[in-house]
Amino acid sequence: MVNEVRDPVHNFVLFDDFERQLIDSEPVQRLKHIKQLALTCEVYPGATHSRFEHSLGTMELATQAFDTIVRKKPDALNKLEWGDRDRQHEYRQLLRVGALLHDVGHAPFSHAPEALMPDGYSGHETFSAAFIRSEYINPLLRRVTGAFDPERVVAVALGAKKIQHESAEIQLLQELVAGDLGADRIDYLLRDALHTGAAAGRFDYHRLLNTLTVIEHPDTGSPVLAVEEGGLHAAEALLLSRYFMFLQVYFHYVRRIYDRHLEDFLSSHLPGGRFPAELDDYIQWTDDALHLAIAEAAGQTGDSAQLARRLVGRQHYRRAYEVPPKARGKDIDFFSRLAEHVREQFGDLVRVDEVGKEPSTLEPGDLYIVDDDGNNPRDIFEVSQLVGLLNPIWLGRVYAKEDVRHKVNEACKQFVSQEGAA
Repeated sequence: MVNEVRDPVHNFVLFDDFERQLIDSEPVQRLKHIKQLALTCEVYPGATHSRFEHSLGTMELATQAFDTIVRKKPDALNKLEWGDRDRQHEYRQLLRVGALLHDVGHAPFSHAPEALMPDGYSGHETFSAAFIRSEYINPLLRRVTGAFDPERVVAVALGAKKIQHESAEIQLLQELVAGDLGADRIDYLLRDALHTGAAAGRFDYHRLLNTLTVIEHPDTGSPVLAVEEGGLHAAEALLLSRYFMFLQVYFHYVRRIYDRHLEDFLSSHLPGGRFPAELDDYIQWTDDALHLAIAEAAGQTGDSAQLARRLVGRQHYRRAYEVPPKARGKDIDFFSRLAEHVREQFGDLVRVDEVGKEPSTLEPGDLYIVDDDGNNPRDIFEVSQLVGLLNPIWLGRVYAKEDVRHKVNEACKQFVSQEGAA
């Protein structure tokens, strides 16, 4: 039976009864209570969307990409097990399941508190893998014969940067979910742009999907994703959208201080200052549970109450100073020295935040542009007039309580004047 759900980005997302059982599982349903962008709604009021809808959207987009390359380039897939129609269906469903479950391990408020993962857990991906292998999800996978080895699902869900897999079939599915032009990235940019109203995140993803193809890598001979030359500008637009969404939304100065205040509160609220490692305990932690904890703490006394009150009623620290990138220059320790300087003077009255991002995760040899017949592969760095030109993003900010904000600003200016590169 085909089930459907309306989606604000993709109109409808379709899924079968097997996938519905996965969607109805407790770990996936929990994602309804995990905001995609933490407390970004304090800046962009519409940003209240959840990891649940993003997971459905990623499954839908990955499927569209798969169907496109199978339809357009059946001969290019002869080296894969997809040559057989039954096997093709099997791998298509493996792709959908991996895409659906790729974010199932996210902590409350998504990326904001990832520094508080328990020992041995490098990030939310570790919990995603644990849930897929667990009794919450693994028994559902076992009901279907074929490619649904949990380890294959984990590999597809987490992508090649987290798990290297020897199978060419799995590697291609990993690209479709978590690659540089993967469904995860496309969906979160489109979805976050829609809910924040930030036009920077929009690009012609239909054109991009319709120009995806598969070629043999010029060096390794392995089947890899490529883009027809007609889709080059769409691929460039995705890279630009990601770049500007980080500048305008993900690294917005108010959003970043809310992340830091969340981390401070959770460090004091969680047992031992970290999320629990046991899945049965971890699964209980949601945005809803923490919103309640924050509200209760804000009405009490003590250090936790003070931390909680920064999160309610917009009592967050205000930006006192933002370091000009020129002042930092190539001195990677510059901001650390500035942070130490202001902490010595103002203690807990200040909070510092340093963040950086490469303009693209692409490296030479990662993505090829081909002519419309799928021939003449050229590295995107050779073809594009944009890729490789954007500077890395770096932001260093000092926040302070309102009553010392001016003094902190003066202290920062003096330090930068004396020690900055500019």
